[in-house]
Amino acid sequence: MGKKSRVKTQKSGTGATATVSPKEILNLTSELLQKCSSPAPGPGKEWEEYVQIRTLVEKIRKKQKGRRIVFMGSTKITNDC
Repeated sequence: MGKKSRVKTQKSGTGATATVSPKEILNLTSELLQKCSSPAPGPGKEWEEYVQIRTLVEKIRKKQKGRRIVFMGSTKITNDC
């Protein structure tokens, strides 16, 4: 049988100074998913919910910024701007 590909996530030289654990990003992502899949808020609460969702998205982007994913020897730099 063939080798299974390994995906390694590494911190690049530019970007975040602290190492971000995948579990931390997973927790933020699941929190975002829960927030987006909850029933619509009452009148007047839409803006507050929008701000909370936007804040979560920005936290996830900030944590992922400066990280790169290595696929079997090649490097793909992820820049989602």
